[in-house]
Amino acid sequence: MIENLFDDLEERGYNFFTGVPDSLLKPFQNKIIESPYENVVATHESQAIAIAFGANLTGKKSCVYLQNSGLGNIINPIASLCIPFKIHPLLVIGHRHTLHQHKVMGEIDEGLLKLIGYKNYIIARGDNNAK
Repeated sequence: MIENLFDDLEERGYNFFTGVPDSLLKPFQNKIIESPYENVVATHESQAIAIAFGANLTGKKSCVYLQNSGLGNIINPIASLCIPFKIHPLLVIGHRHTLHQHKVMGEIDEGLLKLIGYKNYIIARGDNNAK
C-alpha cells in the first residue's frame, strides 16, 4: 500500500505535500521528493496543518503526512480551523502501536478522528515498530 500511495494520490489530483517525516512512510516521502510537487517539511504537525490549509486556499490540493504519535498535535487545528472552514487536507498517518511510547495513540488514532468527524485520512499500517 505505501509503495503505491503516492501514485494513487497523484491520480486523485494531490499536488501539495507537507508534514513531519516518518520512517514508516519513507517510500511515500521519497516519491514526493522526486516529484515536481511542492513539499514543505514541517517542524510540528500543527504547523503542517496550517501550511496545508493555506495551500488549499491558493487552489492546491494538499496532503499532510505524519506519524500517529503526532495526531494529538493536530486535533485542535483540525477542529477549530479545518472543519469550521470546510477545508479538509488529506492526512496520511503512519500507524504505530506496539512500542510502549506508541501504544495509547496507536489504539485510539482512528477513533479520535472519527470522534471529531474528520473523514479525509489514510492510516498506513505495516510492520512498523521495531526500528
